[in-house]
Amino acid sequence: MNIKELTYYIQSANINFLIGSGASRPYLATLGSIEKLLTRLNDDMSSHFEPKYKIAEASIYKAFYDSVIAPNRSYHKYGSDYSETKKNYQNYLITWNSLLNKRHSHILKKQLNIFTTNIDLMIEDAANGMGIELNDGFRGSINPIYDEANFMKSIMQTSIHFQHTSEIPVFNLLKIHGSINWSEHGNHIVLERFWNYYVDEEIKKMGDDRFVNLFNTSSDGEKTEKTYEQIIEGAEELELLYETSEYDAFITAYKKFIIVNPTKRKFAETVLDYHFYELMRLYSNALEKENSVLFVAGFSFADEHIATLTRRSAENNPTLKVIIFAFCDEEEDDLKKNIGIDSTCVNNNILIITPTKLRDMNMDDEYKNVVCDIERLDLKAINKIFDFINNTIHTSYE
Repeated sequence: MNIKELTYYIQSANINFLIGSGASRPYLATLGSIEKLLTRLNDDMSSHFEPKYKIAEASIYKAFYDSVIAPNRSYHKYGSDYSETKKNYQNYLITWNSLLNKRHSHILKKQLNIFTTNIDLMIEDAANGMGIELNDGFRGSINPIYDEANFMKSIMQTSIHFQHTSEIPVFNLLKIHGSINWSEHGNHIVLERFWNYYVDEEIKKMGDDRFVNLFNTSSDGEKTEKTYEQIIEGAEELELLYETSEYDAFITAYKKFIIVNPTKRKFAETVLDYHFYELMRLYSNALEKENSVLFVAGFSFADEHIATLTRRSAENNPTLKVIIFAFCDEEEDDLKKNIGIDSTCVNNNILIITPTKLRDMNMDDEYKNVVCDIERLDLKAINKIFDFINNTIHTSYE
């Protein structure tokens, strides 16, 4: 697909994004092997419980906390990686705020759905103070309560002098796997200001030595991930030194997070939870709308449930276009396998764009300079493409 075709879809379609952990590079880590480790551990724990498995579980949770959750603490937000990631999200919001305003169709709502499996706070952080309408699903000022019905609302603005009313762009942020700052209170989801306090306190009491380090470090400082067997061996060694009951408080504190932990059985764990079920239903409904487009960034489709819903929607809705930006050329085969397509799908409406394909399809002089230096399709590179389109589209009064 070339940039000219992308421009057409932006002008005429209902816009949706599916954003995964890869979009938060370079500040936050991607899941890596965490998902496989937890999935295998859960299988072992369900068949027969041994104390070593509790230590391994706590250690994997801590590794996930350290790499994905803890960096969202306000006093950790510094450095070039954080600044770059935040800037990428800000540029994304600025560009699409402009694109939603410029689209020629007055029938389409000025809404953009951001579906994300990320539990971090990078998008909220980026939008803060920008004057962007980010709808996170909460209603209320003193004690906000989460309500999916809020995603059905449009926002109108009336001018002071002439009472002219117009719709303003709104970004609906639908966090499919929950969020680290969500908490449960009285059968409702509420915002938790001190979301990190309880886990931090338990880690402080225990100390890092009571958890298995998930990495081996060589003499020259190079880190390599431990195998599942090595992690279990480390847990067996710690089992000789500490009572496994000492890990209970940490695991209890960690599980207070209203998040779906990264395992293969994501949906099976949350199917009875009303809010997660509702968010998946909204995702499915958005893809079933006529003339919709789903842009996918930083997401591998390793989540089987989301992959199945996406493929099924593409097969049932020929007017849907799913455009997947692959981070690198090597990811194309895995993406095809994960989403369940070979060379194409029934309606030929799932497209995987690799960096090489992007360059090859945009060799015209008009687009060549935009894509010639793109080697990786991270959020920064994707922003560059959409920013170019934004600069070529003019409003009806220009």
